[in-house]
Amino acid sequence: MDTVSGEEYGLLEYWSIVRKRWPWVLLPALVVAGAAGFYSVSEGSVYQSTAQVLLADTALQRTLDPSSQGFTRELSNEISLARGDTVETLVADELGKLPSIVITPGSGADVLVFTARGQTAEDAALFANTWASKYIQVKRDGAVNDISAATATLQVRLSELRAERQALRAPLDDLDEQIQRSADEEVAVRLQRQYDRLADDLRYELELTTEQAEAAVRSLAALELQAELATVGEARVVQVAAPPGGPSNTPVWRTVVYGLTIGLMAGLGLALLAETRDKTIKSASDIQGLTSLPVLASIPAAGKKQMADLPFSTHRDPEGMFADAYHKVRSSLEFVSLEGDIRTVLITSPNASEGKSTTACNLALALSSVGKRTVLLDVDFRRARVHRIFGIPQMPGVTDVVLSGVEMGSVAYSIQEPGLTDLLVAPAGTTPPSPAAFVGTSGFLGTLEWLRSQADVVVMDAPPLLAVSDAHTLGKHVDAVILTAMAGQTTKGELAEVLTVMSQVGANVIGVVLVGVDEAESYGKGYYYRSKANAPAAGPSNTQNLWGQQGGGVIDLNQQQDQSPGRVLK
Repeated sequence: MDTVSGEEYGLLEYWSIVRKRWPWVLLPALVVAGAAGFYSVSEGSVYQSTAQVLLADTALQRTLDPSSQGFTRELSNEISLARGDTVETLVADELGKLPSIVITPGSGADVLVFTARGQTAEDAALFANTWASKYIQVKRDGAVNDISAATATLQVRLSELRAERQALRAPLDDLDEQIQRSADEEVAVRLQRQYDRLADDLRYELELTTEQAEAAVRSLAALELQAELATVGEARVVQVAAPPGGPSNTPVWRTVVYGLTIGLMAGLGLALLAETRDKTIKSASDIQGLTSLPVLASIPAAGKKQMADLPFSTHRDPEGMFADAYHKVRSSLEFVSLEGDIRTVLITSPNASEGKSTTACNLALALSSVGKRTVLLDVDFRRARVHRIFGIPQMPGVTDVVLSGVEMGSVAYSIQEPGLTDLLVAPAGTTPPSPAAFVGTSGFLGTLEWLRSQADVVVMDAPPLLAVSDAHTLGKHVDAVILTAMAGQTTKGELAEVLTVMSQVGANVIGVVLVGVDEAESYGKGYYYRSKANAPAAGPSNTQNLWGQQGGGVIDLNQQQDQSPGRVLK
């Protein structure tokens, strides 16, 4: 599963995310379910009642306007009116408070449903009926006001039309009066002809003005009738709210189930979001998406009871899953050795606590168990770890061989148990002034070369690459480098960075060991101090064979248990 490459998740990947991030899924589910249950219990009994209001034209209104066929209203506008400030104010004045109400369109045309909730059945019915009646009152008052305004406007218009008609007829009336007073027949005939011509010129305007005036009169008459009808109104209650027979609360168990479902969905979303934003390496496929190097082994995540024995798992539980995984690393190393002689192997990681020390110990044990003369060398001079794992003194050690001429045979501890007689463990020794400079001195490199000639394989536990530069220097002087990465901790960017660095120094990185598969924990990355002092260069003082000696002492693995604080996986 590669969350960076944009591949789609499959069922197995989703299940893996849920298993790994189960707190992200479980916590929201429990919180939401608990909150829903608490609300349901504390809410008490709630009753619900419903009233319905029909919005429709009356028969008389359709008689006045034959073109009206039961017009379709925008119910959303009516709902806005019903929830408006005017209605709410009237309801609050009537009841002394503003109850909870839900107003929705009904299943039938032009129906509003008023659903109220109350602490008693009677309250619920009262709230619904009051709100419906106040809505109807506001709607009727609005209709009356609209009709009054329209009536006043029409009356003004009718007066204007009558004045205009009178002004148009004034010349005609004047001629008609002259005709009536004239005693001369010839003059009367001439005036009549003028009257006829003027009447003909004004006929259209007079007829139009007359028609408009008559229409205004008819409209005024209709408005007077509508004003009377408005007292009845076009909105009426068709279902009166009645007290319900019982509470309407959702059962507590159902509310909890709803909350649990919603919480699980939210938790799954959070877990998936966290997964997509997580840039850490979680599986071998993540590593394969970064480099062509093989994943030598995927080490399972260890439980708390397994942590103390983990550095010795190859020996103490040879048939277990951890031993099997580390033997895969040994097999991979032997396979690579077929192409070239590999005798010095450096084990390192990008950061601290990413499994390098545990991998180095188990690889040394695995090599020794198949008859390889193996030296486990602690070259992490800043934070030596191997001596604490095996329960041996840190000093004298490797640095004392180089700096003080101590014989290697006197600092190397042997493990004399069946199948492990060829394993020697050499602690780091006294901390040098500048570990980064020390690992590049001819004395240390000479000692390393001498050990290479004495053993079949020298396994070195080195410092992390991103903390200090020691492993950069060592990387170009050994035959092979194995990187370890901690699943859920090492980021893809960090692994890519160390691969680039090791490539630049010419190190032969043969593969990656992924530790703690399916574990998604995070640890601090603070590690070492830095010093610029230079270490002296000196070679080993002896060239004697290391095997068959008891110089440093004998380690009894059956009595070893790491007592240091913190994690074993370093």
